[in-house]
Amino acid sequence: MAVEVEQHVKLETEGGVAWIRLSRPDKLNAIGSVMRSQLADAIKQAERDDAVRVVVLTGSGRAFSAGGDIGEMDQGMDARTPDELGRVLRDEYGAMFIRIRNMPKPVIAALNGPALGIGASFALACDIRIATPEAYLTEAFINIGLVMEGGASYILPRLAGLGVALEMFFTGQPLSAADAHRLGVINRIVPADRLEQEVRALANHIASQPRQALAGAKRAVNRALQSSYEEAVEFESYLQEAQVANGEFPAGVQKFLAGRAKK
Repeated sequence: MAVEVEQHVKLETEGGVAWIRLSRPDKLNAIGSVMRSQLADAIKQAERDDAVRVVVLTGSGRAFSAGGDIGEMDQGMDARTPDELGRVLRDEYGAMFIRIRNMPKPVIAALNGPALGIGASFALACDIRIATPEAYLTEAFINIGLVMEGGASYILPRLAGLGVALEMFFTGQPLSAADAHRLGVINRIVPADRLEQEVRALANHIASQPRQALAGAKRAVNRALQSSYEEAVEFESYLQEAQVANGEFPAGVQKFLAGRAKK
């Protein structure tokens, strides 16, 4: 008899928006081997689904994610040796982070609560972060004798500044939603009872924009983070050439002119 695997990740599509929900609230959405596998499948499915224009990543219950399931690691249910841990980080987690960053679809993190450790890394990998006042980010790895994971060393200094990022990495102390918003790490803070409503409105608005222009904008920003100013200007020119050729630009001009004529 086949053993039924508990569902730790739920994927739902509403219109052009895919909602990926971490669904292990009794464990504060701690990521163990089952959730890791299901989350990888959900992210891949959302990326490959042509009907999906925007992806939202959120949690169930009181937390976005408490990070890796330390209890599972301690019990020997997950990666136990250094080599195995490195393989999991590179081949499994790493593939997810790179897919989130590189997929030609905007990804929004709806932070319904705290994001710790690799949970914070998932939030940081997303393009936009909307949070409740109770949410916070913690680079908690130092507290268990580890270093940051999931590209946090690349993203957090660029968002919060080098000093803030290093203090978080060195101390394991949390960055509150208010401070994260002030620093530009979080785009917006909304009451908990309005979080999904606000995120849904934003996601639906983005999903209504020209698909290839969205992909081009994300690609341009990712490229610019590793380019000189001159290289960024040149790359944008090539993307604009592609937009003029693919038909979204003429259609956009006609839509703009029609709207202006009605005013």
